[in-house]
Order: sequence, then C-alpha cells, then structure tokens
Amino acid sequence: MIEHINWYPGHMAKGKRHMENDLKLVDIIIEILDARAPKSSRNPDLSDITRGKKPHVLVLNKADLADEVANKKWLAYYRSAGYEAVAVNAAQKQGIKDILAAIK
Repeated sequence: MIEHINWYPGHMAKGKRHMENDLKLVDIIIEILDARAPKSSRNPDLSDITRGKKPHVLVLNKADLADEVANKKWLAYYRSAGYEAVAVNAAQKQGIKDILAAIK
C-alpha cells in the first residue's frame, strides 16, 4: 500500500492561516530576503497572501555579500513587479535609511 506523504507540514499551514487572519492588523509588510538568493529566499505563500493587499517592501539584506550588479538587477526586477525594494547590509547598518524612505 502506498501512503500519501504531505510535504506541507501542519505548522506551515497553521502559520499561513495566522498570516491571512492577521493581515488586516498591519499597515505595511516588510519582507527580508537574502540578497545572495533573493528569489529562493522568498516564501511564495507570503506573496500569494499579501499581493496587492498592503504596501510591501522587500529588503535585500547582506547586499555586501552579493554581486553589486546582480543586486541592481534584482532591485529593478522587484520594482518593476510593483514592490518597493532596497538593498541593505544590516550588520553594518548600511541602507537602513533606505528602508525608512521606502516605508514612507
């Protein structure tokens, strides 16, 4: 007998439900990504839940460890998709003011 394996753990489903319910309580979404892998460090469920419902800022952290040209291309990509997007190096507190400007 073949058993069905659910690759979506219960705690993930529960977290998704909480995000959907709590979305009405927030004014803005700030999503922090790894600048070295900005696409794969995003949670596609979060994008599906929040898309178009609230202002959304993408923060590409560790920008200092990623390729500068690639950072610029990713920022342009996300901005063209309708997001506010900034690159930062949080460890050195570089780009923090850019996050605040994006929020405003």
